[in-house]
Amino acid sequence: MKAAVYYSNRDIRVEEVEDIPVGPGEVKVNVMACGVCGSDVMEWYRITRAGRPGGIGAFGHECTGVIAEVGHDVDPKWKVGDRVVVTHHVPCNTCNACIRGHTTACDTLHRTKFKHTYGAFAEYVVLPEINVDRGMLHLPDSVSFDAGTFVEPLGCVVRGQECAPTADGRSVLIIGAGITGLLHVKAARVNGAGFIAVSNPSPDRLTLARKFGADATISATDDVPERFKELNGGKGADTVIMTAPVPVCVQQSLDAVGPGGTILFFAPTNPDVQSGINLWTLWQKEATITHSYAADYHNLSTALKWIQHTRVNVADMITHVFPLQDTVEGFQLTARHRDGSLKAIIHPQE
Repeated sequence: MKAAVYYSNRDIRVEEVEDIPVGPGEVKVNVMACGVCGSDVMEWYRITRAGRPGGIGAFGHECTGVIAEVGHDVDPKWKVGDRVVVTHHVPCNTCNACIRGHTTACDTLHRTKFKHTYGAFAEYVVLPEINVDRGMLHLPDSVSFDAGTFVEPLGCVVRGQECAPTADGRSVLIIGAGITGLLHVKAARVNGAGFIAVSNPSPDRLTLARKFGADATISATDDVPERFKELNGGKGADTVIMTAPVPVCVQQSLDAVGPGGTILFFAPTNPDVQSGINLWTLWQKEATITHSYAADYHNLSTALKWIQHTRVNVADMITHVFPLQDTVEGFQLTARHRDGSLKAIIHPQE
């Protein structure tokens, strides 16, 4: 099959790679669409985890497709020709983390992946038995393959706002207006937030934040915490969601949160980055710091229903679609947005 093979963000080559057989309990899916995620273009991470000399399959995990082959002993609810959303990470559902509801902290979830070295920037993926069991959803006919690629990123946002609630009219500051920051805006509206403000350095992205439901926007060149308080009647944020993984945004989050508020560090910084925290201030505020990683089956199911029933419109976030041979263009637009780019999607069958 053909797959996009990763060497760097500027060097992604479409190559012929090994064909993968379908074993008992496994399913082969022809990939129809795969979104480029911000984690795909974290070059420091991607290169250091190269799975073979010269690179690895460009990860690719926000994917939809059509079942092409079903292995022995697969649940009969899955049939050749079914439209599906698939996910690469799935939990064991039996470890201590899973039992306590932290399914995305599960060691199994961190280790699971598609059967082959290559991700879904490829003509097809083969799902191991455990992924078939708890990592595949039927994609309704009313949801396009492109829209279905948002199930995974929106599922992550759904989970994040379970950790850091935005309901009951809470005031919300979202730091960063990339695709996840903007999805957080839309999700906060669905969940019942009150005042929502978004900060970002790009005027174009701030315009999009307004378009997608933010009540106010703040330039990242301003004193973001103070400006938020001015806009919010002098009060700090009930919920701060940091989606921009840089140290200055960590400090802005700590300064912007109000008494009894919650900070969600949704995006990770480089593991070498250290951030100072004034525990005295947090102690006096009774502020909570939390994190969320990935999404589980429940979060993905919720996201799919929101998309299916147009609670969240994702079609208006897609700006670029490329055939497999132009995967590198999708990576470049995701790593450094330009020309109005927001979300790039790859069509591996083209």
